[in-house]
Amino acid sequence: MNDTHVKSLSILPLGRLKLEQSVLTYREGVGLPVEVPVTGAFVEMSDGEHILFDTGISPCVLEGQSHLPERLKNLIASFDPEDDIRYRLNQLGYKPEDVAIVVNSHLHWDHSGANHLFPDARFVMQDREVRFASRPDPFVQRVYVSNQYESIKTLDVLQGDQILKPGVALMTTPGHTPGHQSMLVRLPSGRVMILTGDAVFCPANFDPAVPPGNAHTPAEAVLTIQRIKMLGEFLDAGIVICHDPGLWEAWKPCPYKYT
Repeated sequence: MNDTHVKSLSILPLGRLKLEQSVLTYREGVGLPVEVPVTGAFVEMSDGEHILFDTGISPCVLEGQSHLPERLKNLIASFDPEDDIRYRLNQLGYKPEDVAIVVNSHLHWDHSGANHLFPDARFVMQDREVRFASRPDPFVQRVYVSNQYESIKTLDVLQGDQILKPGVALMTTPGHTPGHQSMLVRLPSGRVMILTGDAVFCPANFDPAVPPGNAHTPAEAVLTIQRIKMLGEFLDAGIVICHDPGLWEAWKPCPYKYT
């Protein structure tokens, strides 16, 4: 029986970053440049409590008012007006006020940059991520930009896997960060989609399990990658790897709706 309350899922293009391959695959491709997409996802719910997974880069970059350090701005390969999350929602017929729940996979700058555009939404994060972001280890501190999440009004802090709503579940996927989470969505068709966030960076992370080069804890990242692969095979799920350089060859961007 498919009791999902999900109506559709859309993948949102939210700009591109310029990295090197060794960020995607641990110690492989050092110095080899690669561009990766920044993405979010919009889950349309039958009860009107629509869900947003990640908010991408801050649109303040377009207005010259971003508080991002230059070293992070320099990682942006492209961020055009249509990559503003408000534009992407408008393509689907929605506005920021229509988003009831925001799920941040984690609190790195390119996943929480537009959080401020959803002041009335309920944010859902893992306890480990909230605590770590408030006092990150020095060697990863630069990818946390505190003003992107310190102003959140309503925050639900989870401790582990949890069903968020019928058809939507959150799964702890630590490694890239201590409190990283991924999201599972059951479509009306019955198909399951797994939104990885940064738990996986590209298909090469799967066979054999190779962590991303910027994982906070590589050994934990490998266990997470193996778990996602197993669930994908067991559930015959579609795995949406949010920074996969070949993402748009495998998946259609909004305004397409997966049902």
